[in-house]
Amino acid sequence: MSKFQISLIQNKPEKEEMYYQRWLVLRKPINMEKGTERDKYDEDYSSLHFIAVCEEQIIGSARLRKLSTELGSIAYLAVSPEFQLQGIGTALIKKIIEIAKQKQLESLRVMTRISAYKFYKKVGFIETGEVFQFLGIPHQFMYFNLLSSE
Repeated sequence: MSKFQISLIQNKPEKEEMYYQRWLVLRKPINMEKGTERDKYDEDYSSLHFIAVCEEQIIGSARLRKLSTELGSIAYLAVSPEFQLQGIGTALIKKIIEIAKQKQLESLRVMTRISAYKFYKKVGFIETGEVFQFLGIPHQFMYFNLLSSE
């Protein structure tokens, strides 16, 4: 297993590297252009960007955004393929859960690709609603109750 550290984005160059990593993992494989890995909430004051770094390279990333006083949203969880299945995604989610609890949120929501459904289920998320298409890929909303988790 690779040694890695989870931290918040510290500066603009780090953020740009995170966007590139996010694009490589989530958008390039489905033939989408650079820029499609960002949305209007990325620069929002309510968004926190987390990165996993190994040997000064960003190998994983995720965003937590506060939707309301009770609800947070996880988006763009991306672990570089050569680092998948090594606990990096789980470490990112655990850090997000920790910060969400500090912010006194009650639950987290994620819109996940069905291909990542088992990952979220394993870390304690519960599916809700019907499967739907987004970017031509089946997705599902899942929730995590922060009040009942330790």
